[in-house]
Amino acid sequence: MEADLNAYLIDNLGLESGLNASVKGGTPRELMKQGSNKEDDKGRSLNHFHEPINNKGLELPVLGGISAINWSLNPIGQQEWSWNDAREYYFKALTSSTKAERDEYWGKTFRALGQVMHLLQDSANPSHVRDDPHPFDDGLHDYMERKSVGSYIGGGIFSPDPSMLEQVGATRSEPFSNLFDRNVYSGSNPQATLSADVGVTEYTNANFFSDDTIPGQGSIFNADITFPTVRELVPAPIPSPYLTLPRLGSAAFSGARAAKLTGNQAVAKFLISNSQLDLLGQLQLDDVIYDAQAQNLIPRAVGYSAAVLTYFFRGEIPIEDYGYCYQPSLDGPGIYTIFDEPMFVPDEFKDEDLRGYYDRPDGTRVFDYSIILEGQLSHGGPVILTHVYQGPLGPDGAREPKAVVGDTHKVTYFFEPCLK
Repeated sequence: MEADLNAYLIDNLGLESGLNASVKGGTPRELMKQGSNKEDDKGRSLNHFHEPINNKGLELPVLGGISAINWSLNPIGQQEWSWNDAREYYFKALTSSTKAERDEYWGKTFRALGQVMHLLQDSANPSHVRDDPHPFDDGLHDYMERKSVGSYIGGGIFSPDPSMLEQVGATRSEPFSNLFDRNVYSGSNPQATLSADVGVTEYTNANFFSDDTIPGQGSIFNADITFPTVRELVPAPIPSPYLTLPRLGSAAFSGARAAKLTGNQAVAKFLISNSQLDLLGQLQLDDVIYDAQAQNLIPRAVGYSAAVLTYFFRGEIPIEDYGYCYQPSLDGPGIYTIFDEPMFVPDEFKDEDLRGYYDRPDGTRVFDYSIILEGQLSHGGPVILTHVYQGPLGPDGAREPKAVVGDTHKVTYFFEPCLK
C-alpha cells in the first residue's frame, strides 16, 4: 500500500518525493501522523464513538457526541478536518494559484487524512463501539502505548473487501461510511462479523469486551450489548485462568482469549454460564487479553486505514485525444503533445467538471488553456500541466458526490500562442 501511494503521489500528482515531499508543515508521511495525534484535541474525542447495533454515538447526560461516522463526514468547515474538508483541501492543492498556497493545502490534505484515519483506528477499540466512555482508563489503548503497531502486523494486515466502497452506504448514503458500519450485524449474528465485507465497528463490537462492558459487572454502559456472551466462552487448557471465544480460534490459540476468570478455573471448565458467573468469580481484562485483542484488531485497523487512502487517491484521467502545437523550424519531429480539453472522456468524468491548468515559470498556476496548430516557441520546458476533475465518481447508485482526481505532468516544450 505505501509503495502504491508513493508512486501515485509522484506519477499522478507531481509530488516528486512522494510521501517524503516537503509541503507546509512537514512531509505527507509526517502530516498524517500529526493529524492522527491531533484528532483527540479539544473535546474532539467525544465524537469518536459509534455503537453499530443502534447506530449511535457516545451517549452521556452532558458530554455526549455525534457518531464517528457523522463526524468523519461533516460538511466542509463544520469541524475542519473531515473527509469532505480533506476533499476540498485536495482540490485547492491542485488548483491554487501560487506554490505557497498549494503547499499549504497539501499540508492540510494530509493532516485531514490522518485525522479521518484516527476515527477508523478508534473503531477497532472495543470501548469506542460498545458505548463505553472509559472515564478512568482504556486498557487496550494504554497497552498499545507500550507496544508497537508493527509488532502486530508482521503476518500482514486485514483489508476490507473493496466492493464495500462500490455500494451505497448502509448507515448514510456515502460509500465511505461502509468502512465503519454496513448494518450487517444486528446484535444477534456475531458470526457474520468475521468476513471482510463488514464495518470495523461491527467486528469489534461483536467479538471483544471493553473494560466496562463485561458481563456480570452490572455496568451502566453495556445495556444494549449482547455479544460476546459468557455462555459461549470456553476455558483455555488448565491451568490457564483465561476464557476463549471459539469463533476467534481454538481454546489453545492466544488470540482467542477473551477474558480472565478470577474464580475457580477447574469449576469453570464445567459450569461456565451466565447464571453461574457470580459463583465462579468476576471476569476481567489484563495484558494477556489486550495482547489477544491486538492480534485481531490491529491488522484490521491498519487495513481499514489503508483503504481510506486508496479510496481517497483513486482514479486516472485517461484523456484519449490530444491537441498539438506545431513549429516546423524546430529540430526533431516538430510536434509536441499537450493535453487539450478532452474530445473523449470516459463516462465517469463529465466534461464540465474537468479543468486544465498550466504553470508559468514563476510557479503561478493558471486556469485553462487551448490548442492551436501553429505558434512561435516561447520558452523551453519543462512546463507543468495539471488536469483536475471534481464531481461524482463511482458506480451508478454508489457515487461519491464530490470526488477529486488530479493529473500533473511535464511537457518539454511549450508554445505561448497555445495559451488563451
